[in-house]
Amino acid sequence: MKIGICSTDFQPTSADALFEKMRALRFTATQFSFDSVLGSEEMLPEYNEELLAEIDCAAKKHAVEIVAINATFNMLDPIDTRREENIRRMDVMCRAARRLGCPILTLCTGSRNPDSGWVWHEDNSKPESWALMISVMRRLVAYAKQYDLTLVVETEAANVVQTPQLARKMLDEIGSPHLKMVIDCANLFLSGTAHRENAAATIQSAFDAFGAEIALAHGKDIADSDGIEFAPVGTGIVDYDLFLCLLYQYGYRGALIEHGIYKENLMPACVDFLSEKIKSSQYDLEE
Repeated sequence: MKIGICSTDFQPTSADALFEKMRALRFTATQFSFDSVLGSEEMLPEYNEELLAEIDCAAKKHAVEIVAINATFNMLDPIDTRREENIRRMDVMCRAARRLGCPILTLCTGSRNPDSGWVWHEDNSKPESWALMISVMRRLVAYAKQYDLTLVVETEAANVVQTPQLARKMLDEIGSPHLKMVIDCANLFLSGTAHRENAAATIQSAFDAFGAEIALAHGKDIADSDGIEFAPVGTGIVDYDLFLCLLYQYGYRGALIEHGIYKENLMPACVDFLSEKIKSSQYDLEE
């Protein structure tokens, strides 16, 4: 099992410097964001062959596999023109993913908050917000089908798809093999529930809901608290022995992508932690 990193955990830099740094820190896979080399938004406005060739060259030079690409925008953006522009850009993102040999694009199901798709808004729980998300998702899935790609979503406390049960409902309503899930255990906890005694049941509940639909796995952690305080992998309440066991049982054989570290001096310990957990898991026995 490859250990990877979200490129957004690093400050924006050139493609070569970014992938060189990843490899030096022992990451062999990445969930890539164009923001990491452009220092701007993740959704490319237009196809740029020169940029894509530069990224492809850097990834291959440093032997870091691009396993997913961020295509996140606020699917519930109350500003219609901005939302429609990002939907248009999905065609560009799909073409870019194909150029980079990457099969997966990540999405954000969004919030009615006008300033950020990552901040909760009370209107998120209204039926019309759910209907809008489903409508937008169908349009995005049509692009994915055209380019034979997979779109993935994760539960987010601030998004309309907050829980594994809502994720299951979304998957069933869309009913497409081109829509799958990211499993990020730290994102399974809502405010007030992030306590160690809840960890095993919370993780199990997610696998019960969509375990067979997992196309990408995140290695992130969350502190034991009454709020939502993300933490570097291995320093919080996520039960990684259970997590890896369930991933294996449900047939996941992809990379484990670390996320939420942001400080490079903490990354070696996170890699060590996951490496040891993988070595003691069924994945190591399979190899």
